[in-house]
Amino acid sequence: PSITDEKAVEVLKEYMNTEPYIGEEKANTVKVISSNLVWKEDDDETHLAWWVRFIDSSFTTGDEYPASAWIDAHSGEMLLLDYARD
Repeated sequence: PSITDEKAVEVLKEYMNTEPYIGEEKANTVKVISSNLVWKEDDDETHLAWWVRFIDSSFTTGDEYPASAWIDAHSGEMLLLDYARD
């Protein structure tokens, strides 16, 4: 793939910066738990993607599940961000 896991994390942070409900403050505190190459189905297409599991400053020690992002490993496109916060 042309996108490294480090670059995928940069894409994630840039994307978070542009989301008003997340913002730069949380994006700057991202802590990656894991990053793995996976196949991601997206509308009739299959992408090789980085699956990045992470937390940021809005997570507490009692949170059971981290957030996840899937970033296309060839184009760097954000395919999906699963960032459900209460």
